[in-house]
Amino acid sequence: MHAIEGHRETILIVDDDPAVLVLIQTILVAAGYRVLPTTERADAVRMARQKHIHIDLALLDVRLPGVAGTELADEILSIRPDVRVLWMSGFVDEEFVRVKLVDGYAGFLPKPLRRDGLLSAVEEAIHAAPRYQLVGRAILPAAGFQPAGRAESGSAA
Repeated sequence: MHAIEGHRETILIVDDDPAVLVLIQTILVAAGYRVLPTTERADAVRMARQKHIHIDLALLDVRLPGVAGTELADEILSIRPDVRVLWMSGFVDEEFVRVKLVDGYAGFLPKPLRRDGLLSAVEEAIHAAPRYQLVGRAILPAAGFQPAGRAESGSAA
């Protein structure tokens, strides 16, 4: 197995547990990634709004105090539609995982985290095909991405 190394990609990490946040930050920085760690929704949104900060991936806990991780993801994606989202949680909800992966999110990482699993999931998520693209001022599905719940046009009934 080859070592996974980042190429200075930037990862926004949001987890309400400071110990988990430090662990993830330590692993990712050692592997060559830049990280923007926070335990707070407001900080994550503030960082997403800063145009001079490039964010390749948002690694979000599914359950955050006062807000669902899905709401935070929607907020980040409304600001930065090109950011990929990788979910993590200690509570595996198979329906959540199925729906969110069908919706085009980059993946799901169960806790407790393991170094190799974290690095593999991050690498795959960063290199996944984009969900949306910015065309002028419009946010449109990227080529080949079909948002959930939308039938393909021209398909036979």
